[in-house]
Amino acid sequence: MEDQKLEVKWLCTMRGKIPEPAMALENLMIFNVEEAWIESPRLNAKIKGPAGDWIRLLPNGNWRLDVRLLFEGDDGSAIHCFYNGVLRMTPEVAGWLESGEEIDGDKMYFRATPYFETQSEKYAWLNDIATVGKMRSFGGGNVVYDLFEVL
Repeated sequence: MEDQKLEVKWLCTMRGKIPEPAMALENLMIFNVEEAWIESPRLNAKIKGPAGDWIRLLPNGNWRLDVRLLFEGDDGSAIHCFYNGVLRMTPEVAGWLESGEEIDGDKMYFRATPYFETQSEKYAWLNDIATVGKMRSFGGGNVVYDLFEVL
């Protein structure tokens, strides 16, 4: 069998500020994303809204993400971003989150699979790619992902 590998290329950094979540159910947290932006040489956009993050708390403590965001590109276009993801909740990560501190992404497994949809001519290429997101830092009301285009 040939050596198989997945190639990715950094696409952008997505940053956001999130308030305390609302607990809709014992196992469902909802974050109203009020401030977020994307920065890179190829893609620049800011949150326009509506935007939210629905997190299911699984029986093993892990988080299952369901995120939907509406961005406005620097060309004025609407860019829909949606993704699922997972945070492996270890006792150490849980303790950091409870204390409210910002956690370095290398200290946790927090991954996502963002996709984009837009009518923008400038950003039409987003419709045709798959991406993976790796959390760079999380906590203290801030979130920072690095997104990578899967080649």
